[in-house]
Amino acid sequence: MNKTIKSSLTLCMMLAFGTAAHASDPYVGTGFGAFNLGTGISKKAVAGGYIQVGDDFSEFVGAELRLGASGKTGEELTAQPRTRIDYFGAAFIKPKYDINDQWMAYGLIGVATLKASYSQGAFPKQKKTRTGYAYGAGIQYRIADNYSIGAEWSHMLSKPKTTATTINTNFKGLESSMFTLSAKYYIY
Repeated sequence: MNKTIKSSLTLCMMLAFGTAAHASDPYVGTGFGAFNLGTGISKKAVAGGYIQVGDDFSEFVGAELRLGASGKTGEELTAQPRTRIDYFGAAFIKPKYDINDQWMAYGLIGVATLKASYSQGAFPKQKKTRTGYAYGAGIQYRIADNYSIGAEWSHMLSKPKTTATTINTNFKGLESSMFTLSAKYYIY
């Protein structure tokens, strides 16, 4: 896996620095949507969101940092398991393609750190932090020179290796697939 990530990052850097001159296009934004949280045994969808800072520094490549969290699955005072992403941080290389002046399609390749919590019934709350790969794809529509909206699917981390008998005492963390809608403000 490390060899694949290194190869992908090397290819993206070659594309970024091997293209014709392109003006930097930094932005800030936010995204909200459905986060599908997987424990390795079950998956539940909750609302979540993130803030993002990025730069489309080349005609074909950009980079982005994100920080976010999710809501909690399950209900208090029930036997249902409750999971949530306390926070996550992600760094992406963003290969992109401008379809025309307003539409852009892009991919995301990177790494994420996710801190999650799990509790069920009378068992104590457990927390686990994991780091791993992250990827995704999206489309963006530029409303005006400084504003855009978009839709995206992304995934963070691999499926945790756990069983129904050990999850209450040895929580292995979460994986998350997300479908989000975003809004960005371009600084220049």
